[in-house]
Formats: sequence, C-alpha cells, structure tokens
Amino acid sequence: KAAELGFSWVNQNEIDEEVENLSGGNLLRRYLNQKELEQSGVDLQIETAVDEAKVAEFVQTRCAEFTTAPQDAVITHENGVFQVSQSSAGQEVDIDATTKALNEALAGGLSEPVSVDATVKNAEPTRTTEALSTIQDALGTFSTGFNPGNVSRSKNLRNGAAKINGTVLMPGEEFSAYTWLTPFTVENGYASAGSYANFQIIQPPPRCTLYPYTTLYNAALLAEMDITQRQNHSMIVTYVPASQDSAIAGTYKDLKFKNPYDTPIYMEGAVNGGTISFTIYGKETRPANRTIKYVSETLSKKDPGEPITKVDASLKPGARVKEQSAHYGLQSRLWKYVYVDGVETEKTLLQTDTYMASKAIYRVGPAVATAAPAVPAGPQPET
Repeated sequence: KAAELGFSWVNQNEIDEEVENLSGGNLLRRYLNQKELEQSGVDLQIETAVDEAKVAEFVQTRCAEFTTAPQDAVITHENGVFQVSQSSAGQEVDIDATTKALNEALAGGLSEPVSVDATVKNAEPTRTTEALSTIQDALGTFSTGFNPGNVSRSKNLRNGAAKINGTVLMPGEEFSAYTWLTPFTVENGYASAGSYANFQIIQPPPRCTLYPYTTLYNAALLAEMDITQRQNHSMIVTYVPASQDSAIAGTYKDLKFKNPYDTPIYMEGAVNGGTISFTIYGKETRPANRTIKYVSETLSKKDPGEPITKVDASLKPGARVKEQSAHYGLQSRLWKYVYVDGVETEKTLLQTDTYMASKAIYRVGPAVATAAPAVPAGPQPET
C-alpha cells in the first residue's frame, strides 16, 4: 500500500500560504480576489512524495531474495607466493532512482493501481581480484629478537603476530593496533607478561607485551606508511634505537597508520624461534635509485641514581635479588633521510621523545641478628 512507503502530501505549508494570500488582506483586496476566483478560479498544485527511509526498509525486507551481495577477493601468502581468489559483483536496488520513479508515478494520484519497476544496479566488491593482484613487492620489513624462554611473552607475540598477519589495507584505509589486537584477555589468546606502568615493569592482566607494536612500527616506517598516531614508551627499550619504539596503552597510546599508495597493502607477521618479524607488501612504485634511512639522535641523558633495596623476609640473610634493572632517562629524536643516487635530498624530523629514568630495584634478605654487648661490671648508673 502507498501508506507503507510513507506516501504523503508534502507541500501543505505552501498551499496554506497561498490560500491565506487569496483570502486575506484589506476589504478591497478580498473583494478583488473573490471576483477573480469567481471568473477564472486558481489551480493549487498538490505535491506528494514517498518516504525514502520507508522505501529503503521495504526494499531490505521485501526484495532481499532478488539481490546478491558482492564477493570480495581474498589474498593469501604461502611459500613466498601470493594467491588471490576471484571477486564478483552483486546486484542491489538503487534506492534513490527507485524513489524518484515512485514519486513520478504517484504524482498522477491513486485512482488506479500504480506499477513501478525497481531500478537495479551492480554492487561492486571493495577488494577486487585486479586490485589485490598488484600486491607482489616487499615495501618494508623489520625484525626484533626476544627471549623465547619466556613462555607467556612468546605466546603473546605469536598471538599478536597472527592477528595482524594477512591484514589488507586498501588505499587511504587506516590501521589501529589497539583496535586490531584487543581485548587483551585470556579468551582472546593472551597470557600475562611484563609491561611498563608507573615507570616500573609490572605483571599485569594479559597484555601483548612491548615488541609487536615497535616491530610493526619500524616496518611501517620502511614501507613509508602515513603514520597518524605513535607514542614512545615511558622508559627506554633496548631492542631498537631511542625514538624508534612505539607503545600502546588503552586508546590514548596507539599505533595508527594509513596506506598512502594507490594500491592495497598486505601485512605479514610471524614468530620464528626468538624473532618476531613484520613485512608490508604492496606494489613498489618508488624509484630504484631512491633510498631512505632513519637515524636516532640522543639530545640528553640522565643517570637513574642509586638502586632501591627492599627487605624480603622470604630471602636468606645477605641474599640479594634484582627485581628490575635500572633505566637511564633520555631525550631523543628521530630523523628521516632520503637519498637519490646516494646523494641526500631530504632530511625530516619525525619526532622528539622523552624517556623517564628509573632506579634499579633489589630485594634483599633481612640483616643478620647480632648479640647484645656485655654489660661491664662495676657501679651502675642511677635511673
């Protein structure tokens, strides 16, 4: 029924205004209007229209069986070879064109049933076989080492790398490490592992540890992604130069970058032994005679000071156990150099960072009890 499509009179205000003009005014004006209406009358064109939102709802509920969704291509990388599935277009009702056709057909009134053909258009896939097939070249790759003997950390690194592995970014799309990797829960494959908080290494609920973000960040730098958000850790890390790290903490510290190229990119992550690696693939369009280099510059360094000792009654007297290594404070910055045929053509300051100093912390056993000195013989002092 027309009412199901929100069919209504849409220019009532304009008609009311015209009627008021014809019936209002002073006595002479009203008399002249009355005579004119008696002689020739006036046509007031009523306009109708359907509600586009109700048309869309009707199409979604009543025409679903006649539409097909587009099929995106899927890309995989196995044994050094990319495989891309076939994409296909779908069909969907063009809501705007169909609404226009309905309004034109219903403008003649409802004295007879009105029949309108829905306008159908192709629905193109977001990721076509042609687009994904351009992914062939390694644009940037980076690896960092870790201690595979730390079972929780190893598990988290494998889990984080697996979640990022196979990610595709179309031109202009943005990647968020926090969105992609969270929640940091056991149910999502994580285990408890050390991270920084309040300038100390803590053992929090499951976290993905520090390494994945920094490793991926450096791969993104080498691939020359458009870095839209990156923050350094509160204290220095030792596996990359200062200002080449990237931290994650809630949504206020995140690693985000966009694909700046006209073709899609593919992110590959893997853990082998004590190494985690990320590679960003795409279509290489940068000139072969152009190279880039990132240089960390230390601006100032601060000594952490004397270590902190904490008595631990569970230790033997005289025992000493390191709970946390010292971290010196640092201010640093990162430069990007671009060379063409070995000649420097660009030098860009990317960021300046401050890392807090942190004292070493030791747990020590209680002091050895000493015997009270003997009281010498002789007169005793008065009390």
